[in-house]
Amino acid sequence: MKKYLLIPAFVVSFFYVAIAQNKSRLFLDVPSIYVTSPNLEQATKRAGLGLGFALNVGTHWSVARLGIGANMTADPKTDDFEKSFQATPYALLEAGAGKYRSNGDQCAKTKRAAFTAMGKAGIRYYFDTRKTEPGVVLDDTGFGLDYTVGAELGYFYIRDMFKNVEFVFDANYHIKAKIISGSLGFKMFLNLKADRDY
Repeated sequence: MKKYLLIPAFVVSFFYVAIAQNKSRLFLDVPSIYVTSPNLEQATKRAGLGLGFALNVGTHWSVARLGIGANMTADPKTDDFEKSFQATPYALLEAGAGKYRSNGDQCAKTKRAAFTAMGKAGIRYYFDTRKTEPGVVLDDTGFGLDYTVGAELGYFYIRDMFKNVEFVFDANYHIKAKIISGSLGFKMFLNLKADRDY
């Protein structure tokens, strides 16, 4: 259990060092919108949409992220959508290493593509909003605190140094729940340290 505490410690340390050295880039994801499955092995039984917001403190090779959001999923094959529907709010703290919203010019020019390709680790807390009838036992689907390792791939074209849209694929292995979740969508983001007069 103690080894998992290294993840939030690393993220907090990264935030501090990056901001203190003034080498950081600040991105505000407002919002992330995506299709998702909380368990890719059972994607045909539960899938839906997600919405998230996050503050990213990063360099061209790494990022630390603090965010909130919610997944709204259901069984696509069910005849009783209302009973199947589930809204799951969450909070996350992540750190990633690899190319983060960068390119060979370190995003110093417009009319260029930029990419995200990184591994990451973090912690997530899922708030369980399910309502059950007396005597109903719910299966273990990973609600509550969990630790994740995963990968994130993204692409965007630099037309505006301040605001842009990144298309993103994200997959995570949930260590306690022992499942793999996945999402595909886009992030509308603001580069809070961009030169608006560029």
